[in-house]
Amino acid sequence: MTTDPDPRLQLAPPGARTGFWLFTLTFVLPLAVTAFALAVAAVRGGPMKLIGGSLPLTVALSLGGLALMCGALWWVLSRFMHRQGLSLSTDSLEVRSSFYRCRVPLSELKLDQARVVDLDEHTELRPTLKTNGFGMPGFHSGWFMLRNRRRGFVATADGRRKLWLPTHGKHDLLLEPKDPAALLARLRELATPDLATARGRG
Repeated sequence: MTTDPDPRLQLAPPGARTGFWLFTLTFVLPLAVTAFALAVAAVRGGPMKLIGGSLPLTVALSLGGLALMCGALWWVLSRFMHRQGLSLSTDSLEVRSSFYRCRVPLSELKLDQARVVDLDEHTELRPTLKTNGFGMPGFHSGWFMLRNRRRGFVATADGRRKLWLPTHGKHDLLLEPKDPAALLARLRELATPDLATARGRG
């Protein structure tokens, strides 16, 4: 398996909106909820297990420890979200997205039916049920059920144009390369010797 040097064919990275939501959900929200719970407990004057008998010390250590854990979680997830890669060879396509990987022989792709789509128009291709994936606003990675009830390996960011690649197998691919049309053209170029056979099977 070799990586195509053309940067247009690589997957689009997560956008700023995804980074905002990841930081909010993994860092800001847990700290805010914990701080609120500590404040409510202090105001009500109920029994609290204080560290060294000091409320300020208890709050500082509680929030500080949580900040370290949440910061570590945010860092790990952020690193994995940026593990986006796409490799092409003369006979296969391999996609790596966050925690997930999918390899498909070019002969399995229905490249005569594949197309660049806008999911606002082709809502039947939107990911719905997450079966083994990772998703948040502006980012989907891994295995999902699509609205057309086909299982799909999804690697998309926050752009409008995606590349839908149906296959002869039990799942399709929904990808967001930097230039979806360029990737589709490259796949058709590589699969040209096998395209006639694939059409005959379809």
